[in-house]
Amino acid sequence: MTDIRLSRGLTLCLMSLVCVPQLALAAFVPAIPQIGAHFGAGESDLSRSMVGYMAAYALSMLVTGQLADRYGAKRTQLAALALFAGASALCLLAPNVAVFIAGRVLQALGAGAGTVIARLWVQKDLPQRERLNVLTALTTVIAVTPAVSPPLAGLLVQYASWRVLFVCMTAVGVATLVGALFLLPSDEPRNRPQTPAGRQTTAPGPAAGPAPATATEPPPHPSPEGPLTAYRRILGNRDFTVFATAISLAWCAYFTFTTYSSHAIQVGLGASPVEYGALYTLVIAGYVTGSSVAKRLGRVRSLELVARLASSVAAAAALVMSVSVRIWPDEPLSLVVPMAFCMVGVGAMFPTCQAGMMRYDGPHAGAASGLFFALQMASGAAYTGVTGLGGDPEFPGLAVAIALPALALMLVCAALMRSAAERSPQGPADAPRPVPERQPAAEPERTPGQPEASATAAVHHEKQGS
Repeated sequence: MTDIRLSRGLTLCLMSLVCVPQLALAAFVPAIPQIGAHFGAGESDLSRSMVGYMAAYALSMLVTGQLADRYGAKRTQLAALALFAGASALCLLAPNVAVFIAGRVLQALGAGAGTVIARLWVQKDLPQRERLNVLTALTTVIAVTPAVSPPLAGLLVQYASWRVLFVCMTAVGVATLVGALFLLPSDEPRNRPQTPAGRQTTAPGPAAGPAPATATEPPPHPSPEGPLTAYRRILGNRDFTVFATAISLAWCAYFTFTTYSSHAIQVGLGASPVEYGALYTLVIAGYVTGSSVAKRLGRVRSLELVARLASSVAAAAALVMSVSVRIWPDEPLSLVVPMAFCMVGVGAMFPTCQAGMMRYDGPHAGAASGLFFALQMASGAAYTGVTGLGGDPEFPGLAVAIALPALALMLVCAALMRSAAERSPQGPADAPRPVPERQPAAEPERTPGQPEASATAAVHHEKQGS
C-alpha cells in the first residue's frame, strides 16, 4: 500500500502559515489597554477594532479561495504575506489611531490567506484517512501560538513598548515570506506521473524505474462558472453546510471570550498584562487538549460522533460558567476555569469540522476552503457586533454571550449530524467505505441423477464410485 505524507519542509511551512494570523490576533489582546492609552482612544473603540479585524480576516479567506483556484496557491500566498509584512510595519509607525486601525485591517487581509491555503495543500496532497492527523497538527499550532504569545506580549508591553510587538510581527511576516518562497511547491498541475514537489511517496517493493517522458501539460484553466454558481454548488453539499455551521458556532464562543475578556479582566478587575496572559494560556491549554483528544478519538469513531461529544462538553462548561460568575463575580478564575473546559470541546470541534468539510471534493476546492473559513470568521465578527456588550462587559453578561453559541452548537450537532453519522461507516474518521470482498460461490447441492459441475467433482465422483 502506498504511503503518502507531506515532506518535513512543507509541513513546517504550512504550520508557519497558520501561525501568522494567530500571532497577529493573540499578541494584540494584552496590549489593547496600553494602545488605547497611547492614542487617547476609548477601550470600546479598540475592542470593536477586533470586530473589524475579523471581518477583514473573513473577507481575505473568501477572496483567497477564488484567487488560489484562478492564479495558483503559491502566488496568492506570497502576495498575501508581503501585504501582512507591510501592514505590520504600518501599525508600527502609525501616528494616530485611524492609521493604526487601517494597518490592522490590512494585516488581517494578508494573514487570512494562510488559513485557507494550508488546508488546501492538505486536501490536495493527502488521502482522506491521513488528513485528520495533519489538521490536528495545524490546529495545535493555532492553539499553541495564542497560548505562548499573550504572556510574552504582556512582558513586552509591561516592560518595553507595544510597538515592539509590531517589530516582531513584521519580522515574522518577512521570515515566513522567504520560507514560503522556497518551500511551497510551484503552481503546477497535480496530475503528472512524477511525484509532485513537496510530497513524498514511498511504497514497498522494487524501486521504480525512471518515469516515462511526457509532454508538459498546460496549467488547468479556471472553471468557467462564476463565483456565485460555485458557492451555490458548494453550499448544496450537506457535509459542507453542516460542518460549516458547527465550526461557526464554536468560533462565536471562542471569539467572544477573546474580544471582551482582556478589558473585563485587566481593566475591570485590575489584572496586569502578564497576569492576563497567564490566564489566557490556561484557556488555550483546554483548546490543545481538545484537539489532541479529537485526533485520538477520530481514529476509531466517526466525525459525527466526535462532534456530538465535543459540543456537549462545550455546552456543559458554558452553563457552569454562567453560574460560577454570579457566585464569584470578582474572581477571574470563575470565568477562566469553566472557559478552559469549554475550550476542550471547541478545540475538538475545529479539526473535526475541517476534516468533515474536506469531504467535499468538487471542482472548486479553493473556493470551498475559502468560503468555509470566511463563514467561520464572519460569524464571530457578526455575533460580537450584535451582542451589545460594549467595550466594558461584566462577567455575567460575557458568560451568557459565550453560552448561547455553545448551546446552539450542541443542538446543531445533535439534530443535523445524527443522520449523517447513521449513513457514515463506523471506524476511523474519513476512512473510505470498505469494499466487501467477493466470497467464493457456494457449491450447489447435487440432486440425485444430476452431473457434477466441475471436472474436479467428476474425478471425486469416480473415486466415490470405485
